[in-house]
This record gives sequence, structure tokens and C-alpha cells, in this order.
Amino acid sequence: MVTAAAANNGCPDRPMRSISSSAMPADVCIPDGFTDVPVNYFDDFAWRAFLAMVWPAAPGHRGVADAGKTVAAGGPRVFETMKSLWEVFHEDGSAPGPGFEAYDAAANNACKVQPQFGDLVLASFSGIDDIGQAGAGELAGPLAAQNAKYVRYQTLYNRAAFDFIVRNRYYLRSNLPNVPSPRPATPVIGFPIGSIVLKAAWLDMAGFPAGQVKRYYTRDAIVRDPDTGACSRVTVGLVGLHIVEKTPTRPQWIWSSYEQIDNVPPARFGDPVKFTFHDGGKDPMPAENPLPLAPLARQPVTPFNVERPFFAKVHPRTELTNYQYQELLKDTVWQYYGIVVTQWPRMEGNQALPVPASQNGDITNTFPGAGAFSAFANVSMETFDQGRPQLGCMSCHNQARMAADFMWSVLDHAYPAKYFPGAAALRNKAAQ
Repeated sequence: MVTAAAANNGCPDRPMRSISSSAMPADVCIPDGFTDVPVNYFDDFAWRAFLAMVWPAAPGHRGVADAGKTVAAGGPRVFETMKSLWEVFHEDGSAPGPGFEAYDAAANNACKVQPQFGDLVLASFSGIDDIGQAGAGELAGPLAAQNAKYVRYQTLYNRAAFDFIVRNRYYLRSNLPNVPSPRPATPVIGFPIGSIVLKAAWLDMAGFPAGQVKRYYTRDAIVRDPDTGACSRVTVGLVGLHIVEKTPTRPQWIWSSYEQIDNVPPARFGDPVKFTFHDGGKDPMPAENPLPLAPLARQPVTPFNVERPFFAKVHPRTELTNYQYQELLKDTVWQYYGIVVTQWPRMEGNQALPVPASQNGDITNTFPGAGAFSAFANVSMETFDQGRPQLGCMSCHNQARMAADFMWSVLDHAYPAKYFPGAAALRNKAAQ
């Protein structure tokens, strides 16, 4: 039943769970007059966004869903066909290839392969750009799974975000506008509404038993060995995903993070599973990452146990929404994925009202806030930031708000790139 207040903007009191649509939600749908913490509405938005991004792509059309298929069908997924980071920010600062639909030239990826529709290239010229975890403006140490392989990271852009960067030539650092003094109320760069940026975490699944692998979404990828520089096709599994969308009511973007449920303990629903980032024993997770990014240890590396702290468990309302969607997705691989957290700019009063673009995204303005009692970090992407709410998605990206509309990828990768200490030296060495 929809109340009169809810009918004012067409949003139901309770989100209607469904897996039938391939459409990306344009915005969160909150009933007019709702004043409580809107976790359920943002988590429903996040699930619909997830389904839209993992929906089979329309053949030959990048970033477009095949509405004639179901989410259970095969083929490349929508998010996999979007523009990858290497297609936007070239090593030599040259302009990206023309048009969103076309794949960029082979010379611009580290494997020197010409991708076909749906191909996945996980490679970097330095050998570590796709392995380091994201930090605040620089790369941090890597993550190794129990099969002693490194997790690989991939950033992707939808058409709106890609066209905006290319049109303004923001792939060049010299074209990024300076932040004037006194500081303006809103960012000097403003991505258009409807922009979507994703970050995917992939893992070479070699060495894991078949029963474990089948619970992950897997596909072939072209992967570059960071030691030898050789590229080969391997089977990778999706271990984590971030989806951020700039919406009409949330110009600070809506930030959603997802994981495969077997990444770390505990097992869901009592399933007897093996964990991808934990050996099932009693050894605790180290306080700091024992694996350096530079110099990068050769694979196979010694893995360590990863855990989610007791004080940062997934929010119980989020877990309920996860369960409801996972039930609808039964008998598909997507039943083994769930939301870790959705973050949005907080405000008091009517939650259906737009948040002014002048509001920043610091921790006091962001769910779950400074006193977080639930998860705010993804174990596959921010492994050692789980105890620091100030390093949650929005609070961390708030440091890039004024100069790049929250997008670290622009500030870090615009030519010449500068996203970790010693980057230039490593790149020069890799080129020799």
C-alpha cells in the first residue's frame, strides 16, 4: 500500500524488490516526507544499480544492456564493456580514441592487444598500477588471496563520464582548472548528472577448487605478469565492485560497494565454504599490510588472513536487503554477491529532497558517519582501512571534491600521472 505522502513523488513506502529490469536507476526513490535514516531505499537503489551493471550487454554496444535477456544469461556484462582507464588516460598524454563505442588502439594498453567487444585487459605499463590498492591520492600495498595471487583492479567509465573527460580534455593535467581563492561553493569540475564510474576487483582463480570457483562470476581476461611482462589469458573471478552514480538529488554521487560473500568469514547461511582471503584457521589479520607495493614481491606470494572487524559488520538492514535479492537470484551466480555499504550525503529532515551541491562529503555529512557501527570499507579494495571511517568512500573522495568532483581517477591519472610515490621512476624503469 502506498501512502498519500509517498504518492506525491511516486515512491512506495517499501521498495519493491525485483530482478526483472536492466535499467540503471536514475536516482534513489524515497517517499516524500520520510525523515528516518533511509538505508533501505539507498540499498534498494544499490541493488538495482548492481543488476543493471552485471546485466548481459547488447552485442556490439558498449555500456548498453540487452533488455531481451535476463540477468542469468551469458555474455559480457554491461560494466565490462564500458571505457577502461587505459582507454581514457594514455601513457603519453595523447587523446583517447574517437567515440565511446570503439576500442582504443592496441598501443595504449600494456599487453599491446587490440580488444574485441567484451574483452577484459588487466595490465599496466609499470606492472603495479593495476595491483596497488587505492589510497588517498596514491596507491597503497596489494592484496593477495589464499592462492598466492594478487588482486587486480580496473576502473571504468560510462558514456556520460567518458564524453565529459574527452570534451574538456581533462586527460591532460594542464587542462584541470585551479581551485580559486576564496574557494567556491561547488567543485570547479562538474561531471554531468548520470555519470557512472566503476571499480572492479578481479582475481586469477587458479589453484582454487572447482566448487569454490563456481560461486564466483568468472570470465577470461588478458593479464600481464608484473615480473616478466608476459601477457596471457587466464580465468579471473569478480571479488569486489564499486559503483558510483551522480544523480539529480545527490550531486555528491551515490557510492555503493559490493563483495562476493565467500571472500572472508563467516560463511553465509551455514554453507560449508572455503574463503578466498582467509584460510579458515585462527591466525588473525595483520594490523598492517605485510606486502609492499614497491618493490612488488614475485608471485606466488605469502598470503595473510583477511577479516571484517566485529565493529564493522554489514548493517543489519543491508543484510536483509541482500537476503531478499539473493533469494530472487537463486540459481544464478549473482546470489553470491551482496552490498557491503551504500554511502550518500546526509541531511536532516525530508530525505526525499535534493541535497545542495554546495554540501561537501566529509565524514559528518556522510552515512554511516564518524561513529560508524557498520561496514564502510570493502575487504577486497580497502583491506586495511576498515577501522578508519574517515577513509570510507565518500570521506576519502571528498579530498578530491573541489578539484575534480570527487574523482581521484582524474586527479591521479591526468597526464602526467602522479598517484604514488616514485611513480615516474617505476614507469621509466618499466619502459627500458
